[in-house]
Amino acid sequence: MSNSISFLLCNWWMLLLAGLIGLLLGWLFFRGKKIDGDMSIEGEAALRAEADSLRARVQELEGNVSSRDTEISGLKGKLAAGAAGAAAATALAATAAASKSDDSAADDTYALEWRNRYLAARVKYLESQVAEAPKAKKAAPKKAASSKAAKAAGAAALVGAAVATKPKAKAKPKAAAKPKAKTAAKPKVLYTDGPTDGTPDDLKLIKGIGPKFEKDLNSKGIYYFRQIGAWKKKDVTMVEGVIDSIPGRIERDEWVKQAKGFAKSTSTKSRGKPGPKPGTKRGALTAAGKPRQKPGPKSGSTRTNAKASAQEAAFEKYFTNVQKYHPKARKPVVQGIVKHCGIALSTRDGSLVACSDESELQTVADGFVTKKLGKTEGQMDLVKEVCQDMKGERFKSRVTFYYLAAKKARKLGQFT
Repeated sequence: MSNSISFLLCNWWMLLLAGLIGLLLGWLFFRGKKIDGDMSIEGEAALRAEADSLRARVQELEGNVSSRDTEISGLKGKLAAGAAGAAAATALAATAAASKSDDSAADDTYALEWRNRYLAARVKYLESQVAEAPKAKKAAPKKAASSKAAKAAGAAALVGAAVATKPKAKAKPKAAAKPKAKTAAKPKVLYTDGPTDGTPDDLKLIKGIGPKFEKDLNSKGIYYFRQIGAWKKKDVTMVEGVIDSIPGRIERDEWVKQAKGFAKSTSTKSRGKPGPKPGTKRGALTAAGKPRQKPGPKSGSTRTNAKASAQEAAFEKYFTNVQKYHPKARKPVVQGIVKHCGIALSTRDGSLVACSDESELQTVADGFVTKKLGKTEGQMDLVKEVCQDMKGERFKSRVTFYYLAAKKARKLGQFT
């Protein structure tokens, strides 16, 4: 006990200092705060503020949930609308397929209508021929009875002289002669059951007709240039309705005009008119069978053959254009290519190759590269290479185009 008292007496200042420090700390912690019950007013205000923020957060979350529900309902509505649209698209596709089948049926119906018109015209023609056949047979006995009629006329004259005193009976008026039935005009054959008139013409030679159009025309009974050359305006409109063609294309590409030219050249080649007999003045051989020497122009004569001069000028133009790409080109080869092109060079469109027209490039690949040059693969690549070589020229000469194609294919020897 004495020890404790002595300790307190010796260390009273430490106790005093600890109390002062406690008071100072209490003053620092509770400075300006008002105590209301067991909690300070500031602590309560903080709790209330926190509660208000939590309420605001709850309201915000409820608003988000409501917007999400609205968004989900909107998406469900869109999904239902999409399903309805898909059903409508399916129905539309079915309708389109049905209309397409109707179009194909209409094409077949149109082709049958063409065929029926031809058969009706043919029947009328044959009926007129049958109607006129008996008249032709009855005409023969009249000639045979002409001598008997003359004898009968002489006898009647004698009898008439004997009964000259009797009044003559009035002659009955002759019945008016019945007009002869006009022969029905033979219809123009614009369509056939097939290639019945020999080998079909290569319709792809006409600018604007590719393999697809040629197949469509053949399916409608059109195989020859003469058929297209006989089209009138109404026929062109009719053909545009039954093939997959842009309206006005046939007239713009001049199918009828080109077909007339090809048909004329084909008929001239096939006609083969016989020449004069040997030994005559115009014959190529003398009476002895030797070739006749044609006399040349007289010395000092200025007469020239205008047609030959025009052909020579045209050839020089072709040859000069070929030399731009192959300076060592030989004239006999170019002449062979010009001869191969033939009548195609007589028109501006026929003398040029349009690299922008895929159908024309396909025609060159099929008609020239395949058939003439005998190339069996890479035809279209070869044609496009020539187009690349001649891309500097806006108007590409067909002669030069064919020459370069034959040169790349190493087939120039075919034209010598």
